[in-house]
Amino acid sequence: MKDSETVLTRASSVYETIRRDIMNGEIPPGGKLLFDALRSKYDIGISPLREALNRLDSEGWVVREERKGFRAAPISEAELRQIVESRIMIEGAAIAAGIERRDVEAEEKIVLAYHRLSKERRLVDGRRSTLWEKLHKDFHIALVDAAGLAPVTAFCSQLFDRAERYRILCASTYPERNEREEHAEILNAFVAGDAARTTDLLAAHYQVTVDRILENGFDQGRR
Repeated sequence: MKDSETVLTRASSVYETIRRDIMNGEIPPGGKLLFDALRSKYDIGISPLREALNRLDSEGWVVREERKGFRAAPISEAELRQIVESRIMIEGAAIAAGIERRDVEAEEKIVLAYHRLSKERRLVDGRRSTLWEKLHKDFHIALVDAAGLAPVTAFCSQLFDRAERYRILCASTYPERNEREEHAEILNAFVAGDAARTTDLLAAHYQVTVDRILENGFDQGRR
């Protein structure tokens, strides 16, 4: 039992590390994931590494090629649009459920998440702020978590990270926009109990990011 638990623990750890490296572009889109190189880089055994790669494959972070092993998943405009459309559809439903549920504690968490996010800047000295990125995710996940449905929150978290990969690869250092105001409008619509307006504002918020990614192009992300 101990050996199997150790494998699972190690697999979970290396899964998180590889996923982060793919999201941040340290492993570029389409980059080969060679077992020997990965074992050396992450100081991991073959069994937990295989477990981690299989999980990453199931979640769309890597692709398995017949007789060629694994690669970091490629990026494309089609996938980006599908991820964003999925987020709007699922998050919109979760937001509607959260507003109908009217959980005061959940609403307070959203307000607090916004307050913390509003104090930070996306760019610090022209470089992306990892603190802002964490707080940004906290705010968006708090919106869907108000529905009180843990599986939905977990899935929205996965979609957020898949979309975030595109932003980090292709538009993380793009000039500042008025995101604070965008987030404030989303928050105010939620607190006002207007699910349709909250979802519309969320969709517009995501579309600005998509437009900037496409405007910037995928060349940076593919290097």
